[in-house]
Formats: sequence, C-alpha cells, structure tokens
Amino acid sequence: MANGTKSSTDKRNDFIEFKVCSKCKRKYPSTSDYFYKNKYGKMGLDSWCKNCKSNYDKKRHEVYRYGISLNKVNLIINEQENRCAICGQHFDIIYNNKDKITVRSPRVDHNHKTGNIRGILCNRCNIFLGMIKDNPLILIKAVKYLYDEKKRF
Repeated sequence: MANGTKSSTDKRNDFIEFKVCSKCKRKYPSTSDYFYKNKYGKMGLDSWCKNCKSNYDKKRHEVYRYGISLNKVNLIINEQENRCAICGQHFDIIYNNKDKITVRSPRVDHNHKTGNIRGILCNRCNIFLGMIKDNPLILIKAVKYLYDEKKRF
C-alpha cells in the first residue's frame, strides 16, 4: 500500500511460518499436519516432514524386524511382478470395500520358526496365513472341504 501499511491479506500471510524438511528439502507450513512434534526441535517440530519420517520408519522396521533392506524388499516385489505371492493381486490395485478405498500394501512374509523370508504378500493373504498358523494341513482340509459336495446341506 502507498502509506506503508500492509493489507489484511498481507497480515494473514505473516502468521504462516514455513519450515524446510532437512531430508527431502521441501517447504511445508510449520504445523503438526506436516511435521511430528518434537520438544527439542526448532519450533517444537521434528526436522523431517511426516512423509520422510514415515518412509524412514518403514525401512528401519523391515531391517530391524526381518534383517532385510528396503532394496531387497523391492527386488522381491519386482521378481513377483508387483503381485502378491499367494493370490496374485497387483499391489497397486485400489479396491473399494464398503465405501472404504484401500490399496493392497505389500507385507514381508517369513517363516516363524526359521525367520527366513518366503516372499511378499498382500495384507489379506498375510493375515490368512497367520489365522491358519502357517499350517499346510489346515489348507489341505480347507480345499477338501470346499470341494466335498457330500457335506452340503
């Protein structure tokens, strides 16, 4: 403005502070919508944005829990053509289930006795194996049940 005062829109913009993520170098509003709270951090916020922090935590979890790097997980996913090793569903497929849109996110499947990684599964198949306690005999009985017409009512 001519007299040196700011317009009302300029005043509103003065209150929005921005912060640059030290990991991805992107600029975000300095709010807990974009950064986790951290009482030791500048402005009381973490130095990494939530997206970078989430990606880092996923990588660290895979390495810690299964002794496998994210690169190895991605290599297995590529070998499986980006599909679940059991049902064959593509991991990028988005499906609508009772108005809830979901992506079949990949899960590392491992043998609970040996710790060896068997492959990458969608969440449903991973839960399924957990429900049957990784017991192939239950699977055989389930297949037999599905095909046994004599037990139908």
